[in-house]
Amino acid sequence: MAALKIRKVYANQPSFQEITLNDGLNLILAERSEGSSEHDSRNGVGKSTFIEVLHFCLGSSLTAKSVISQLRNSDWQFGLELEIDGARIHVRRSFSAPNQVIVSGNLRQLGLEDENRMFPDEGQTLSVKAWKDFLGSVTFGLGKDIVTQKFSPTFRALITYFARSDRDGYIDPFTTSRQVRTWQKQVFNAYLVGLNWNYASQWEELREEEKAIRTINKGSATRNRELMYELENERVRLIAEQRRLEEQVSNFVVVPEYKVIETEARALTRQMRDLANESAILSQMLEKYEEQMESESSGDLDKVQQIFEEAGLLFPEQLSRNLDQVVAFHSQVTQYRRDYLSNEIIRLRKQVHDNQQRLAELDQQRSTRLRMLNTGGAVEELGALQVKLGRTLERLQVVDNRLSSLETVTADEANVASGRQALLSRALLDRAERRARWSAVIANFVAATEYLYDNPGTLNFGVNENGYTFQTKMPRSGSDGVENMAIYAYDIALTQVWSAQLNRPGFLVHDSILYEGVDERQVALALNYAKEQAERYDFQYVALLNTDDLPTDDLAQLGLDWRRYVRRELDDSNASSTLLGFRF
Repeated sequence: MAALKIRKVYANQPSFQEITLNDGLNLILAERSEGSSEHDSRNGVGKSTFIEVLHFCLGSSLTAKSVISQLRNSDWQFGLELEIDGARIHVRRSFSAPNQVIVSGNLRQLGLEDENRMFPDEGQTLSVKAWKDFLGSVTFGLGKDIVTQKFSPTFRALITYFARSDRDGYIDPFTTSRQVRTWQKQVFNAYLVGLNWNYASQWEELREEEKAIRTINKGSATRNRELMYELENERVRLIAEQRRLEEQVSNFVVVPEYKVIETEARALTRQMRDLANESAILSQMLEKYEEQMESESSGDLDKVQQIFEEAGLLFPEQLSRNLDQVVAFHSQVTQYRRDYLSNEIIRLRKQVHDNQQRLAELDQQRSTRLRMLNTGGAVEELGALQVKLGRTLERLQVVDNRLSSLETVTADEANVASGRQALLSRALLDRAERRARWSAVIANFVAATEYLYDNPGTLNFGVNENGYTFQTKMPRSGSDGVENMAIYAYDIALTQVWSAQLNRPGFLVHDSILYEGVDERQVALALNYAKEQAERYDFQYVALLNTDDLPTDDLAQLGLDWRRYVRRELDDSNASSTLLGFRF
């Protein structure tokens, strides 16, 4: 790895305010004239545009919200003069060919020279990707073994911690954009502070695996277990049902003309019911006639005689008939009735007997048919059984598949959980082994915050089952300005460590956004501390400030002659005094 310093920022248009940067402290000031209006300064004078140009030449993609994106269809070309490990080179990138850069200068020393170039003085053309790969390698040691991995740090991601852009870059110390995802925050910061970024990458792989598991089954672990129990019970029931139906199908005998036989059996049943009803009526009549037959006896004649005798005693003149004639007549009537009853009794007995015989015959016929029906069935019934068996097998397959899926999900969840724990154990041990590197960042952070507030802040790099954790706590927190100084202290700490231990990227750039809401005393201390550390560790500190926010009195008290470090003054008195030399 080598030091990367910015010596000059320029463009191919004469209206551009070229800026030359030195080692140590560099101030770019923006002054708002007394007569300017909000309309005049709505696009600013170019402080943030300076950072956009810097990133554009270092391989960034253009976004719609960036100022210079409005130059897309122009012939503008921006350039940087860079110093990389003592070698001076120029890089230029235009809007007419935004996918490539032209590098020139001492390319041989950096391994960028193509000996087959026809016109060496015109520079070497590289794709933006090749340029970023080169910068990542020389400034952060990002070789192919790193950049080809799925969740790995990139030059563009890491360099934003040394030149934060727009307000999204000043949300908190550990993110430089609102779009930064959890794994990126962990990977990028782990790489910068000296933790093992591969573990952060592996945590993201586990998160993706867990996400895939949840896509297959969105239930909670508890609900999955409950569902498994329910499905296991249903499976047992379905297997029993399957066996029962398979046995029925196996033993099923198809009876030819099943419907005809079934109809005949029903007809015989109706005939037997009718005969049984008829026999019941006949039996009742027979019983009645037999009772009447018994009542037709000589006792009736004796009663008649007794009546006549009594009548003769009471009415001798009126009852003069001959008693013998009456008795003879009554005997004849009684005989006739007994003969009728006797004949009816004989007839009814015969009919009842015939019915019983007929019932026996019908019962025999019906039994034959029922035996045929009981030993088999119609083709339709067999088909219905087979359909029911098929549905049972289908449901059993669904249950088996669901059970298998849940068992796999449960096993995968257990694997992820165990993987997290194993990864946590390895990361904790590795963190302890790397303490010298990351603790240096903490020490620098503490020193910077103590310098600013006479009361040190805290910076923690923790590890839990979800990955690395990063946290700061500032003295007298609650003010936006104080929290902004946590970003300042973290950036300074990183730059110090990369400069002292890893031969750096060699610059740190802060926009005026960082200093918004910060007390003037702390702004002065921050600039003075950055100057001291930049000189001590040999890096460039570039601060872009509004002149009315520059604490000149406090800087004077600290003995810092800020005028010596001003590299460019921009103002909004007229368009030509802005960085680009015009307003959109």
